[in-house]
Amino acid sequence: MNSLEVTFRVIFGILWLVYFAVRLYFQRKVKGVGSYVRVNEKQEKLLFRLFALAYLVLPIYFLTPWVDFAHISMPVWLRWAGLIVTCGGIGLFGWAHQALGLNWTAVLALSEKHALVTSGPYRYIRHPMYTAFFVIGFGFLFLSANALVGVVYLGPLLLMYLSRFSAEEQMMIERFGERYRQYMKETGRILPRLMK
Repeated sequence: MNSLEVTFRVIFGILWLVYFAVRLYFQRKVKGVGSYVRVNEKQEKLLFRLFALAYLVLPIYFLTPWVDFAHISMPVWLRWAGLIVTCGGIGLFGWAHQALGLNWTAVLALSEKHALVTSGPYRYIRHPMYTAFFVIGFGFLFLSANALVGVVYLGPLLLMYLSRFSAEEQMMIERFGERYRQYMKETGRILPRLMK
């Protein structure tokens, strides 16, 4: 393994640790806060565990050579771009968490005191946490130049997004009614609207 590849693996490992630390920090802040009404709890637990498992499998790339068989030939500049993309995704991830505050839950659920958050990145998009996940996933794929890293992370994420999105929007409409419908008109799902 050449020194540049070692550099990319070390950077990947550091970014994975930062990403993990951000999640743990905000998860601890909301631990034990209020009671939640869950939507489709069994499916939620399965999806959450699948995504968590994918997330925890990522260290195999930077700690072992076991997934080297899935290496993709990429230009070096694209791999460095992966570093920038991943950092941007982690920044958005932290910003979305900060804006949500105590309204955040890992599963599809609302608390009795749940507020409609429209500040921070939520001013532009309704689901910036998903945006951050996808940005981080593509950043990790480019940085690692490893197809298995991309499939292991992006596959469960796409499944979670597709199976949750409609239910999440419906849950918010039922809770916030016309306010949320108006908010939907002013914002994009996971990308900002170019025109309102």
